[in-house]
Amino acid sequence: MGIEEVTKTARTRLCRESGERSWLKDARYTARDIANDTLRLKRQGYNRTEIQNEVDRDDFLRNNKCAVVGKALQAWDSYKELLNWWYDQDDTNVGKPSPPTTDKKGAYPLVMAHTEGYRLTYNDEADRIQFRVSPKPYKKVKGHLRGRPEDLNLIESALTEDEWSLGQAELLYRDGVYYLHVTVKTEVEVPEPEDADTFVGVDINERNIALTALNRETMDTLGTLVLDYGLVKAERQRYHTITKRCQEHGQHSIHHQLGEKEERYTEWTLHRLSRVVVEFAQKFPNPVIVFEDLSGIRDAIKYGTYMNRRLHKLPFHKFEQQVRYKATWNQISCETVESPYNSKSCSCCGHRGYRQGRRFRCTNESCEVQQDHADRNASVNVAWRAWAKHAGVDVESVNYRTRKTQPFVRKVSLSGSGHSVNCPSSSREIASCGVLTT
Repeated sequence: MGIEEVTKTARTRLCRESGERSWLKDARYTARDIANDTLRLKRQGYNRTEIQNEVDRDDFLRNNKCAVVGKALQAWDSYKELLNWWYDQDDTNVGKPSPPTTDKKGAYPLVMAHTEGYRLTYNDEADRIQFRVSPKPYKKVKGHLRGRPEDLNLIESALTEDEWSLGQAELLYRDGVYYLHVTVKTEVEVPEPEDADTFVGVDINERNIALTALNRETMDTLGTLVLDYGLVKAERQRYHTITKRCQEHGQHSIHHQLGEKEERYTEWTLHRLSRVVVEFAQKFPNPVIVFEDLSGIRDAIKYGTYMNRRLHKLPFHKFEQQVRYKATWNQISCETVESPYNSKSCSCCGHRGYRQGRRFRCTNESCEVQQDHADRNASVNVAWRAWAKHAGVDVESVNYRTRKTQPFVRKVSLSGSGHSVNCPSSSREIASCGVLTT
């Protein structure tokens, strides 16, 4: 087993007992000004040390200043990566990424380090977690935290157990309420992929995420699930159309506003889907989650401006990162395998077939499988490649892969009757719906 450090964010609400509320407001506005100055100086070529010297404020803690500058520089680095990607596109007339900025009316989080900008303590008598926030030098706001039991338990573990620790926290303001998002760190033991008893293959395409669990010893299909996230593609296409039309009329500022809304919606959807994948894997003994190695695939595919934009805007990498993060936290290992012809190879005999929409057809007349759900078939191939990788089997030299075990594929969507669901069922319920025994 390997030891890996994992982090998780506990989201809590501040219940103020002493100190002025206006101090928190002033600190947020100062943090926003520091972030704007950081981005301005970065565009002028200043390095991090020079920026920190330039943005000093007498009414702001230096440790908080360093944390705010670091957060702004992270946003700048993300923008530069996105800009480099945009320059590599065929069509660079629309959709150019905008530099990160903070709106004068918008809220900016106050970033703080533990024991310096903020401090948390556990009160045994009141059974509460007390907080102390220092928005200004010699000014302290005190009170206790409220939130979900799982978030409070995380913070309590970080305060009472040696294996846990607290990292940076962000003070946010939304709808008249102050929130404190606290980073909790710990180390977990993650099994090695080659020791797994169950291979969970993940096939990600333009509309669906297909999951299939294979038993390592018998190669039986233990369960399968197909998740429909087509709403993400439709929503991104809608935002792209609005942005393009506004830019054609000279309204370039709309890109930043819509980009934030699109990003929040995508993040919400991917977090729910990634939870489903991990909870699905937890249903089986000692699993490993297997992804296709899609690095470089976008550069190799040239379908034209429209299709390339659709492929490049799909959040494949971000979804995989979120699954890996949640899997590691739950002590589940992940790995990648090669991706050639996973969608066009039969999961039973390995013969090269073809797919029509969501249906895969095997052209090998002696194969027991004549047709299958195309995405499920691809996810079986991903899981099988992981088995072959650890067994030392040459993929192209075998004519038999898995038994003909095809449970009914249940498709789960985050929408109902064509409309978005405001309060969808929990991800655990979704994951349990897809575990079907053969």
